[in-house]
Amino acid sequence: MAELLIIIGISTIIVTTLGLMNEAGHRGHSALFFMIPLASLGQVQEGWEHYRWWALARVAGVLSGAVGVALFVMAHGAGSSSSAALSGQSGQVQRGDNMATTTTFVTSEEAALAVVKGQGQPLSGRIHGREFHYDRVALIDGVLTASQGEGFLPDLEVRVLIGWKPQDIVERTNLHVTPSDANPPVVHVSWKPEGKDYPETRIFKGGYRMELALAPLDAGSLSGSLVLVVPDSFKSYLTGDFTAYTNHLRYRGGDVDLHFDHEDTLAYVARQYLVTQFPEGALKSVTPRQVVMRRAESSGQVSAQVLLTNGAEEERSVRLEKSDVGWSVEPGSMATRVIKEPVEGSMTLINPGQSQAVEEARDLQPISTTFPELVAYVDRSVVLEMTSGRKIDGILRKVSVNRLWLEINVGSGVVERSFPENELQSLTLSSGQKVIVQSAEKSAESSTESVTIQPALQGEEQTAPATGSSAGYAGSTDPRVEEFRKLVGQPVTVTADEGPARSGLLQSVESDHITLSVPMGAGNMEYFYDLNSIRSIEASR
Repeated sequence: MAELLIIIGISTIIVTTLGLMNEAGHRGHSALFFMIPLASLGQVQEGWEHYRWWALARVAGVLSGAVGVALFVMAHGAGSSSSAALSGQSGQVQRGDNMATTTTFVTSEEAALAVVKGQGQPLSGRIHGREFHYDRVALIDGVLTASQGEGFLPDLEVRVLIGWKPQDIVERTNLHVTPSDANPPVVHVSWKPEGKDYPETRIFKGGYRMELALAPLDAGSLSGSLVLVVPDSFKSYLTGDFTAYTNHLRYRGGDVDLHFDHEDTLAYVARQYLVTQFPEGALKSVTPRQVVMRRAESSGQVSAQVLLTNGAEEERSVRLEKSDVGWSVEPGSMATRVIKEPVEGSMTLINPGQSQAVEEARDLQPISTTFPELVAYVDRSVVLEMTSGRKIDGILRKVSVNRLWLEINVGSGVVERSFPENELQSLTLSSGQKVIVQSAEKSAESSTESVTIQPALQGEEQTAPATGSSAGYAGSTDPRVEEFRKLVGQPVTVTADEGPARSGLLQSVESDHITLSVPMGAGNMEYFYDLNSIRSIEASR
C-alpha cells in the first residue's frame, strides 16, 4: 500500500507540473516558475481561474506521496525494532531463528538447582510460565514428544527431533547438548494461550542445554531420563524420568485404552488374540502387517505374519468390531493362509475346527440337508457351488428362509454378499465334507411320496394342509410392504437389527425381503434384508 501511494503521488506531481507549464505557455506567462516548488505560488494566485485545477491536482499528488513515504518508514522501522525486541520472547506460531541465541538462565545456578530437585522424579518442570507434569512421552518417527493434556491437541508439549529409531536402541543411549554446540537437534516448545483452542510454537535451533538417556524396556516402550533448559524469557525447563512409548496406543490406569480409535489399537487387540490361539512353546512371533480401520462402521481388519517354532509361516487375518468394551475380535472371523509349510518331522498344529486327520476328510460321505438347516454351518469357512458351476470361497455369516450371506475377502478388505436358494447347489466345508442342498421341490416330492403309501384320505382332509400352508404364507406378509414399495427406485437409508445403517437405492420389495443397491468403488453392491430384521427405511435427501 505504501509503495502504491508513493508511485501515484510521484506520477500525479509530474503530470500536473507539465499541465501547469503548458497552460502558462498559452497565457504568455513564464513556465519555469512551475519547476521550482512554491516559486509559482504568486503566479497561480493571479491566474487562479486558469491554473486552479492543475494546482489542486498537484497538491493532491504531493499529499499522496507524503502519506506513502510515511507508511513505508513506519512499516520498515517498526518491523526491525520489533524483531530485535522479540528475539528473546515467544508468542508467535512456528517461529524460530537460524542464529542460536542463549540466555543466562540456561547456565545459571537457578536452573541447576531446579534440575537437581527433579532428578529421580517423574518428568516435570515449567513450560512458558506454567507447571508441567507429563501425561505421555513417545518416540515415533525420530521425534521424542513429551506432552501434558489428554486432548487431541495437548495443552503443553515439547518435541525434540533427535532422529533415533526405537528398534536401534538395544542398549542405553545418551545424548548431551551444550549451548555452544553447532547443529544440535531442533526443539519445539508448544503451549495453548488462554482462551484459544490451537497451540503456539517456539522453535529452538540451538542455545539450549539437554541431557537425554534412553534404554530398552518392554515391547513398544523405552525407559528414559531428560534434562532440558531452553533459552526463553519464561525460564522453561524439564527434568525427570519417564517411560516412552514407540506407538500410538493410549493408556488409562496402566492399561491400554481399547476405545481409542487408531490402527495401533486394532493391531494390539489382534496380536493379543492371535497369541492365545497357539499352545505354549509353539509360537515364535506375531507381527501385524496390514491394518484397515473403518471408523464410520466401527469395524476393521488386521492381517498379521505368524512365525511358528516348527518353521511354518502363516498369514492370519481377523475382523474387529467396536462395542461398549472397546475394540474386540469378532468370534469365528479368523482366516488362515499357509505361506511356508513346517519343517519335515517337526510338530504339526491342527487349527480349531479342522479335521483331526487329513486322510479322514477324504473318506467323508456327502450329506443332504434343506436350505434352512444350513444355519448349523454359520461362521464356518465354506465353498459354495452354484448351479452355474461357479465356486465361491468365504465364511457363511447368516441363513434366512431362502437366502444366505457369505463374507468374501476382496483385496485388503472384505465384502458381504447374499445368494438366493435357487442358485445354490451344494457347499463344501473346511473338513472336506460336501453338503448337498435339497430344493423345495425335491422336499415336496419326498413328502408326497411318503403320503401316497398311506391309506387314502377324504378329499377335504387332503386339501386341508395345502390350504393351511397358503394361508400361513399370506399371513406372514409384513404390513409395511406396501409402504416400502412406495420408495422403490428412490435413495433410502436402511436400519436393521444387526450391522450398520446403509444408504443406497431401493431396488425391490418382496413379501419377505428387500434389495438395496449401495455404490461401492466403480460399481454397486447389492444387500438383501429380511423384513423381520428391518427397523426402518427412510428416504434420503
